[in-house]
Amino acid sequence: MKKSLLICMASMMLLAAWISPVMAEFSDVDGNRQYTWAKPSIDEMNRRGILTGFADGTFKPGQPVTKAQFTVMVYRLFPLLRNPDSAAISGVPENHWASREFSELYSTTWPIYAADVQNFDDESYIYKPEKPMTRWEVLMTLDALFSDMKGLENSALKASAAAKELARVKDIPRRQFASYEEFEKNNKAQSLMNPKLALIREGTGLEWAGELNYVKAQALYSFMKLGIITPDASGYFYPDRQVTRAEIVTILNRMLAAAGEDYAYVKREEILSGAYISPGSSTGFGSNLYYSEPESGIVLDESPSWSLNPGQRLSKVAIRIESRQVIDLFVTINDQTKTYTYEQLGNGTGKISFDVTGLKSFHVRGVARYPEQLKEDGDNEVMIYVMDADKEE
Repeated sequence: MKKSLLICMASMMLLAAWISPVMAEFSDVDGNRQYTWAKPSIDEMNRRGILTGFADGTFKPGQPVTKAQFTVMVYRLFPLLRNPDSAAISGVPENHWASREFSELYSTTWPIYAADVQNFDDESYIYKPEKPMTRWEVLMTLDALFSDMKGLENSALKASAAAKELARVKDIPRRQFASYEEFEKNNKAQSLMNPKLALIREGTGLEWAGELNYVKAQALYSFMKLGIITPDASGYFYPDRQVTRAEIVTILNRMLAAAGEDYAYVKREEILSGAYISPGSSTGFGSNLYYSEPESGIVLDESPSWSLNPGQRLSKVAIRIESRQVIDLFVTINDQTKTYTYEQLGNGTGKISFDVTGLKSFHVRGVARYPEQLKEDGDNEVMIYVMDADKEE
């Protein structure tokens, strides 16, 4: 009888040890009114093993969360959001305890978008794994990782449409500039991790001051609308406040509900090389014919998300040249090359137009018709301009 009782007690102890992460009660959370709002999320994330308690029976809900801890939590919670073709992440040593999670998670996006230090001028970035994260940094990092999530694809978001909603956030500064030139003059270093918004006011029009400000405004607007990261009842977002363990499990629990457990990484199309043009824009390239032929790939990019018609590509392009020498153009589309003569180009004063509907790229090369007549000290400079055929110069 005694032996059976001991075996039964041993079995119960093993069962209790096995289920403890699921059924754990935390002495600093349970019965603590200060964290009533976070308890459901704490219990859920603990049940899933995303963020568990400590050996002393506490959860330490007010403890700050580092970038590495946050990264591992997202990695565990969304197993399909991992890039099998991962790359090293700047600032994270190979022997760091979370290096794998950093590599596989932030390789799903352009890593600079979620980096702690960003330089968009030279496209360099650095991650700081042990840096405690702020609420704003969590917002922008989640926006980078979940850019394809339903509710975050506000590609047509306009400053005028979002300004009223964002105006109720009292502690995120917004500044208006009279022109983009004025904005650039006063904003040398731009970063997505800086909780400030800038707009351009020209006449009656109001636009975000470039792509980075649009991305920040879109992230704040969308995550507020989805109820994932929101200001308090008084309108304070506390962007510079370090995010706590209680806050992060609540944010991630909301993220799970919004994105779904099956949110997955989708491999992007290979980035095409060359000069990019979109509706309403133009590009140019050139060379000294004596030394080399001017040539470039032309990538038909989508119009930016903050434009009047986001997501559109050019259907018709025009090409013109500036040259004192006789050159002919060779335009290659889908491995088929067509020649446009100097005469067709108006002897350097006109332009040719052609349809590019459905294309993503093509190639242009200029060739001197009489290379033997070129002299090293001659006027051999040539420029080739490619533009929206409907755009007036």
